[in-house]
Formats: sequence, structure tokens, C-alpha cells
Amino acid sequence: MKQMLTVAGGVFFAVSLTSLIFAGMSIFQTREYEQELAKRGQIEKTLSGWTGLEEFNKQKLQGMQDFTTGSLVVAGVSGALGIGLAIAGRNTTSSSH
Repeated sequence: MKQMLTVAGGVFFAVSLTSLIFAGMSIFQTREYEQELAKRGQIEKTLSGWTGLEEFNKQKLQGMQDFTTGSLVVAGVSGALGIGLAIAGRNTTSSSH
């Protein structure tokens, strides 16, 4: 039982680290996309507004931001679970002495 809790804690902690990596990459890509949108000229912005592409750009940016937020939430929850399970596994006494 002790080893199962510790291993489960390690798995949750690994999920947490993976989610943090995804969140970091997403933050980088979101920032890059924001800069790309900001560099556009007024004519391109006007044409994008007429064709509906501007709404698509806003939705894409919102989706990227939502992914970042979701990744950070998953990282926090799984990290807390992982640490809790690892501590529980460490403090669990073996009943088969």
C-alpha cells in the first residue's frame, strides 16, 4: 500500500510537470501570436474586419489563453494530489510486520 501511494503520487507529480511544460509553451505561442496581430497595418486590420477574419483571430487567441489557463489548473491540482499521495505513502505504516 505504501509503495502504491508513493508511485501514484509520482505519477500525479509527473502529470503536473508535463502540464507546466505545456502551459509554458502555450504562453510563448500566445505571446508570439499577439505580437503578430499587433504588427498588422491598418489596411490589413480593416480587411480582416470585413472578411470576418478578425473574429476568427479573436477566437483563436481566446482558445490559446483558455488552454494556458487549463494547463495551469491541471498542473496545480495534479501537483497537490501528487504531493499529498507521496506524503500519505511515506506516513502509511505497513500492517504486515
